[in-house]
Amino acid sequence: MTVTERNLARKSGDSAGGRHSRPADLRVGFVMSTEVGLRTQFLNWKACLTPDLGIDPEWIIIDWWKHGGLIERLPLVPATIKARVRAEIQLRGGLRTGPFDALFVAQERMFHGTNSALFRQPFFITADVTAEQLAAFGSLYSKESWGPVAWEQYKHRERRERLRRARALFPWSQWAAESMVTDYDADPSMIHVIPPGVDMAKWRMADRIADRKGSGPVNILFVGGDFIRKGGDLLLDWAAKTTRRDWRLHIVTRDFFVPTHPAVRVYNRLQPNEPALLDLYANAHVFALPTRGDCYSLAGIEAMAAGLPVILSKTGGTGDIVRDDQTGFLIPPGDGPALAERLDYLLDNPDRRALMGCAARQDAEARYDAKKNVQAIVQHMRDHLGR
Repeated sequence: MTVTERNLARKSGDSAGGRHSRPADLRVGFVMSTEVGLRTQFLNWKACLTPDLGIDPEWIIIDWWKHGGLIERLPLVPATIKARVRAEIQLRGGLRTGPFDALFVAQERMFHGTNSALFRQPFFITADVTAEQLAAFGSLYSKESWGPVAWEQYKHRERRERLRRARALFPWSQWAAESMVTDYDADPSMIHVIPPGVDMAKWRMADRIADRKGSGPVNILFVGGDFIRKGGDLLLDWAAKTTRRDWRLHIVTRDFFVPTHPAVRVYNRLQPNEPALLDLYANAHVFALPTRGDCYSLAGIEAMAAGLPVILSKTGGTGDIVRDDQTGFLIPPGDGPALAERLDYLLDNPDRRALMGCAARQDAEARYDAKKNVQAIVQHMRDHLGR
């Protein structure tokens, strides 16, 4: 008896006993990665996938690395190969916990070489980027196509088949959606652009004292794991050149360095959604991410949820996030002068800064509430499964 048959039998039994019951649960395997920002997506899904949605989840977590594991201790094997092998072991182990009524896959490229395992049940895919788009970033993501042409063509055909056979696709941005159609021939009617969102109950708008004139320094926040790619060095360059003294720059990154400017603070090892990170957002007045290349920006929508005006480079799918000159500013990727101009403007105009922050929070409530977005995805899944 399949999981669905067991659920239907249980529902029938409840009805026979005269008890009202909700629709039968769907047992869904959630294939989630904890790689960098995708860990935030996983945590938000776990928090928002409440029992009333009728989903019985099995979390198949791809960590890519096991501290002290046998694979990780192998000598002379490149780290990328070790990570791929570890992910394959975790993926296959999780799939053995089936059968599932459906799979929900974050980043379809985790199924490299395992299409047959994916195709055993209906499946859905969410993604912030396609492989074609990621390769176009080149050295920024260290994703240049380096294999033989025949091998690259084979991988492309595999990806194309996955995207075409999915019951529905949930790209985070219009940018990613367009690539699914133009590069992989996905059916546009199967595509629903729904960003991952944030937990609006956690990311609250604070009463920012420094937005009242003369009441203290303005706190500028940067959150980016890959410090150089995310443009953190451009903020340090601004800090070194500016003659202003009414600011503090708070940098959250996984890269270690010692700041030379007394107004710069660096925070390492902060985890997604943890209280110390939430406090940094609550105490900030401006969020700046002058990234050189990005697929999307979860940190940017977290900043909006915290009521911050956001300075963000327009690259990849980030153009969907900020409403330029309303909730923040979009600047060209890696443009130091444009960054300095927007920062100086926001430092000089506390009233406009506060208005932009309020608009950002309102926009986040409308578009980036993770609970609402998870509910929307679940409903689309039910519709496409005919449940």
